[in-house]
Amino acid sequence: MNDRTRTLLLLGIFAGAGCASRSGGPTEVLQSYSEALRDGRMRDAWGMLSTAARESMPFERFEATARERPDELADAIRAYGELEPEAPVTAHLELSSGETLTLIEEGGRWRLDPSALDFYGQHTPAQALRSYVRAHERSRWDVLLTLAPSAVREAIARAAAAAGVTPEARLQAGFGGADAARVQSVTRGLREALARGRTIEVAGDRATMAYGTGGRSLARLVREDGRWRVAEPE
Repeated sequence: MNDRTRTLLLLGIFAGAGCASRSGGPTEVLQSYSEALRDGRMRDAWGMLSTAARESMPFERFEATARERPDELADAIRAYGELEPEAPVTAHLELSSGETLTLIEEGGRWRLDPSALDFYGQHTPAQALRSYVRAHERSRWDVLLTLAPSAVREAIARAAAAAGVTPEARLQAGFGGADAARVQSVTRGLREALARGRTIEVAGDRATMAYGTGGRSLARLVREDGRWRVAEPE
């Protein structure tokens, strides 16, 4: 591990610890934390850690880390001093569905980030899969089209034009009839896998998630134009 990596790791330890405190606002907490580190009041600094942080890093280890890495400690203190007082403060809440809700502090009040209205987000593979399930359950054929890879959308558009119908109508017809039971089974399997927190494997612009009985089925995703698209699950 090189010196730069050590510095970044230590900065991460100290930054995560300082932000964990709930005494005062974020700016005040960081200022107090920085002052405690600068003055050598390690017990006070350690006391600003959250309960979970203190359990994972006992005081003796916290103090030893600071003592053994004086240069990195100085970097951390200096970084806190460069914090803009008006810098936006955000909080992330994980919902029972596994989705994350972002809040922004404005004028001493917490406000919802615009993503709160993003019912069919595609920013992450998990979000795209939840959007896929939600769109199926609500028969949102227009949304399902936006969730499909470009090649699939183009193929549906060509088939729709040949049949003299809209792409949404063509997609609806494709998911109905003899395929209806299979589609419902796939949707149910994806919903259950997401609820269980199944691992999503990401490799560059592609991602996969096993689902269904014994995880024998596979959902495939591809990232296009910064958004994750869902190929028809196997």
